[in-house]
Amino acid sequence: MTTNRKLTFYLIFLVSIFSLAGIGTGYIAATISRLPKVEQLENYQPSQITTVYSDSGETLAEFFVERREIVSLTRIPLFLRKAFIATEDRRFYSHPGIDIIRMIKAIWIDLITWRRAQGASTITQQLARNLFLTQERTLSRKLKEIILAIEIERKYSKDEILEMYLNQIYFGHSVYGVAEAASFYFDKPVEKLTLTECALLAGIPRSPGNYSPFYNPKNALIRRNYVLRRMYEAGFITYEQMKKAQQSPLGVIKADKRKEEKRHIYKAPYFVEWVRQIVAKKYGYETLWRGGLKIYTTLDVRMQDAAEKALLPYLKENNFQGALVAMDPHTGFIKAMIGGRDFEESQFNRATQAHRQTGSAFKLFTYTAAIDSGKFNAVSTFFDGPVIFYKGRRLPRSGEIKEGTRFWSPQNYEKHYWGKVYLWEMLAHSINVSSVKLLQKVGINTVIRYARKMGIESPLNPDLTLTLGTSGVTLLEMVRAYATIDNYGIKMTPIFIKKIEDSKGEILEENFPQGETVLSPQTSFLMIDLLRKAVDMGTGKRVRWLGFKRPCGGKTGTVGWTGKKDTDKTMDAWFIGFTPDLVAGVWIGNDDGSPLGEKITGSVAAIPVWTKFMKESLKGKPVKDFPCPPGIVFKSIDLDTGLVASPTCKNTQWFAFLKKNVPSQISSQSKEKDKFIVKEFNPSRFSSFWL
Repeated sequence: MTTNRKLTFYLIFLVSIFSLAGIGTGYIAATISRLPKVEQLENYQPSQITTVYSDSGETLAEFFVERREIVSLTRIPLFLRKAFIATEDRRFYSHPGIDIIRMIKAIWIDLITWRRAQGASTITQQLARNLFLTQERTLSRKLKEIILAIEIERKYSKDEILEMYLNQIYFGHSVYGVAEAASFYFDKPVEKLTLTECALLAGIPRSPGNYSPFYNPKNALIRRNYVLRRMYEAGFITYEQMKKAQQSPLGVIKADKRKEEKRHIYKAPYFVEWVRQIVAKKYGYETLWRGGLKIYTTLDVRMQDAAEKALLPYLKENNFQGALVAMDPHTGFIKAMIGGRDFEESQFNRATQAHRQTGSAFKLFTYTAAIDSGKFNAVSTFFDGPVIFYKGRRLPRSGEIKEGTRFWSPQNYEKHYWGKVYLWEMLAHSINVSSVKLLQKVGINTVIRYARKMGIESPLNPDLTLTLGTSGVTLLEMVRAYATIDNYGIKMTPIFIKKIEDSKGEILEENFPQGETVLSPQTSFLMIDLLRKAVDMGTGKRVRWLGFKRPCGGKTGTVGWTGKKDTDKTMDAWFIGFTPDLVAGVWIGNDDGSPLGEKITGSVAAIPVWTKFMKESLKGKPVKDFPCPPGIVFKSIDLDTGLVASPTCKNTQWFAFLKKNVPSQISSQSKEKDKFIVKEFNPSRFSSFWL
């Protein structure tokens, strides 16, 4: 009986042992079968920083989920490699992926102290855990970690493993990898790190929150000195090196200089945000935020600085909103952009997203269509007097269009009529009534077609208010249209991004100037001549009063406030002007359409900003004039009669004409041009208030 009991006991024991072994074997086999394949490391791409650069290579912004730059092991200083090995895994180069001695020691500490031992995982185990596993503390996860570490060691060399580890490790503050840590904490490339800096970095990953030199400098100092002692004990540095380094300060950069965790845009925020939207739409969220792209833009940092100095103080002082866009007319490259008073306050980009009435700046299209038809020239005559139109449809609200009657009678800003006027005067002085008559002769649909040809894509009002700028368009569209004139009829596609590279340096896209000929050089030059007159003799004269002497053309635009029937308050102020190589547009207004104030016109509000920007942007650059294409004839015109000036005429000006419609009649004398209604009306008295 006793023998049978013993036999039974042994059988049960053996069955239990084999059952447990089978269960254990099955568990291990199941665990192994569910392990990720280490071959995935062949194509592994850790999350990297996407960087946005200016045209000169300056960093404008960084987009990332994990702030990281991937570097080769050869770029990582030997001190930094040894600091990590001494602290995290002294036998790294001799073990097969797991350190048996450290594991036995850790188990022994667990048994005798009833607390978890620290530091048992090798560098390879940490890499396996960070890449493939979670941070949960379970037997299953630990077993997987060990198996994966052994597999990684079988497939990769020690140097390859160390390189992956040093590019993967977390340093707090959303910073990953030693290269980005060197930049974040010390503002220097990883190759330039000193011994003390290497020791500080090697101490952070154990507990980034506790050992951050920004949050806990005392803890960071103690941890750094511990790392230095470990390096000395491992024979990596001398005693003298250790002591000297331990006595050094932390040496991290000041808070005001470091890249803040939450602020990734460092310059030109509205421009950068527009670029971000373009890239995200084309390549997707993951590629933008994790792909490590290099985005090379067209932004000129010097021009951007000039734009901010010219516009932002004015907006903040007056509590206005505003925008500025500068463009190279020959390439379409956007050189500067401001989309509002304060990006932190509002990310709405008023340069590209706000559709505002343009006032008389829109007259560009009416006059271009007229000149291009060949039926009109600079001295074509019109009669500026009262005219009434029936409102066949609901007209848009603006300062020039009032509600309440069945009829509409356009008015000039000065509340006067000019009588007999010449086409150049109508544009230069922004005369509304005669401009509406010109639109009537040219045709509404024709003007809309020219606006489309020159770059306007927004919906346009198909009525006689069109020439008064009652349609809402963006500043970028208007700048592009004026650039078409400046570029002698070649409409350029606005370009923000020159080139995008992926994390391996492969080019994803490269953008070159794209132009389409939509006007003849001759028509464009005649418009340039008329727009120069607007600056030299018309509503843009403030440009000259403020000391800008370079050859330039441009047009103001002012939109009256719709709140009252009879008021001089305005709600939009524009100026778009150009030199031979640069076009810039300025808009001033309020988001809610509230008035800017009394007589705050394009001349008063926008021209000073434009002039200050252009002066600074073109400082030191050679003065250039607009070249004249073939087929253009210049004539001296008697401004009083509109005829070719004779030697006796005193009030003259040179104008450009096409050969086929050059005026030939010579003025016999200089005489006062007829005025209508107000004989003594002197336009120069109102030059500050014209549209």
